[in-house]
Amino acid sequence: MEDRPEHDAAPFAAGVHLPWSDAPDRVRGWVEASAGSAVVGDRDMTGGFSPGCCALLRFADGRSAFVKAVGATLNADSPAMHRREAQVAAALPPSAQFPRLMDRYDDGDWVALLYEEVAGTMPRHPWVEADLERVLEAVACLHEVLTPCPIPEIEPTSVQFAWALDGWRSLAAMSTPPPGLDGWTRRNLDRLAEMEADGVAAADAGDTLVHGDIRSDNVLLGESSVVFIDWPHASRGAPAFDLVAWAPSVALEGGPDPGSLLGRYRLGGALEPEATTALIAAISGFFTFHAALPELAGLPTLRSFQAAQGSVARAWLRQRTGWA
Repeated sequence: MEDRPEHDAAPFAAGVHLPWSDAPDRVRGWVEASAGSAVVGDRDMTGGFSPGCCALLRFADGRSAFVKAVGATLNADSPAMHRREAQVAAALPPSAQFPRLMDRYDDGDWVALLYEEVAGTMPRHPWVEADLERVLEAVACLHEVLTPCPIPEIEPTSVQFAWALDGWRSLAAMSTPPPGLDGWTRRNLDRLAEMEADGVAAADAGDTLVHGDIRSDNVLLGESSVVFIDWPHASRGAPAFDLVAWAPSVALEGGPDPGSLLGRYRLGGALEPEATTALIAAISGFFTFHAALPELAGLPTLRSFQAAQGSVARAWLRQRTGWA
């Protein structure tokens, strides 16, 4: 999910990353003060849609850490995203599935997060069966660990994603829908808008801390664990939200179609079919509507990936509804 900066996925390239060497002196100085050791090496990381710095740092004392940092001049919304991620990361229960936040920096403009290094690699593309099986099982384990929601005060999914889950209703309210909408979408726009409202309710039907942005570039495969990184979109709701939002990108990365992926989810027996279809409607509306919006600063490939995910999600929804 994304339109708030920092989203959508690996094969469609990434945002405009800033090299760590170009981060402000005050931010780089904070990292060394926090670590208690000088930085003697850095490796800029690519992937994802953050327009800021993402780098693996090596310190003089032999330790390593991961830093992500962004300022409002790069993207006006991204510092707030980092602030929220810091709050969530600090509240996550101890687990090998989560990166450990060491420290945070915030001067009102630049925000930086310093994490312990996670030894791992992103899943391979096209998806290979071994990686997919590991991540699917890890998602189920994640939802078990995070139910009931360990952060009681966190927003429900419908509130956290209120800006995102009204795509069909926004399109239906337009006097002239944007060009490029396919015939099936145009014929069913009012029905889609109605189903979307049910999907918003379905997103809240649970007491799980959902990640909200599971994608292959937010997953690291370690030797003995699967680690889920980047938590700014976490909320309290239905586990199905993670699966439905993730599934279109898996298909685009050479994995199974969304229906097959959902069928392999170990906890899938708890997914109510009508509610899941309504949730697919809400997610497909997000991708379809936001793909038609102007590009965001520092995120030049975001809209193209949203458009591709929207196409997959609409085909999935058409198959489930049987609408002509």
